[in-house]
Amino acid sequence: MSSADVGGAPVPGAPAGFVVRAIPADRLVVLDWLTRASRRYPVHGLVEFDVSVASPRISGAEPPVSWTGFVIATMARAVARHPEVNARRAGRRVLYFVRVDIGATVEREIDGTVVLGAFSIEAADRKSCAEVTAEVRRAKESRRPAPQQGPLARRAARLPGPIRRVAFEVAGARPGVAAKLGPAVGVTSLGMFSRGGGWAVPIPPLTVIATVGGVVERAVVRDGQIVVRPMLPMTLSFDHGVIDGAPASRFVETLRELIETAAALPG
Repeated sequence: MSSADVGGAPVPGAPAGFVVRAIPADRLVVLDWLTRASRRYPVHGLVEFDVSVASPRISGAEPPVSWTGFVIATMARAVARHPEVNARRAGRRVLYFVRVDIGATVEREIDGTVVLGAFSIEAADRKSCAEVTAEVRRAKESRRPAPQQGPLARRAARLPGPIRRVAFEVAGARPGVAAKLGPAVGVTSLGMFSRGGGWAVPIPPLTVIATVGGVVERAVVRDGQIVVRPMLPMTLSFDHGVIDGAPASRFVETLRELIETAAALPG
């Protein structure tokens, strides 16, 4: 395999065996957001939900429903019951969103390159699981660049890193600007990368983010008996600068009730 095969340039005078590529402009912007998010105060909860009610309904749903669509629609309904989590800190103020939008990420192919793109599902609490599933599918198939891959991001990436990060910090402290930075709540899935359960501990650029693992069968106790149930592992991460422990716990319990009763699914 040559350097041309992997799309890089050999380094003069360096041993053979590697090439060097420039960090893509959209990745520089993502790194800036992660740097900003690392100064937050995240609290993580590792939970599992019994999806023995939801699993057969999802398998037999028509129109089709994906697990991601089910989780996003259910998450949005839990947020609607707890509007205090649908918030973002902007400097010394907190702005609260009236509409329940949920952010998500998908892999898509742009100009022959597979990239991770972010998108928003607007008013997700008012949409069915099938409608959300269809939106996720369209986002995967879209060839439109995500905001972090667009012209504005490329222009921002040309600025020196320290200036770019200060600009993000100053802009994010203004409520009017912070409101345009996308949803405060997001869902990302580990299930797309591997089979089986798992948790993650992300740096949350959002106020609330759910990291969803794959469904696995586990032995659990029900009515004093050990039984096997399909369990959905999830990491729920909260920005402690916006949400305290008690509201976060109440939100998790509502989410548990809605997921385990498959409330967002028909039937």
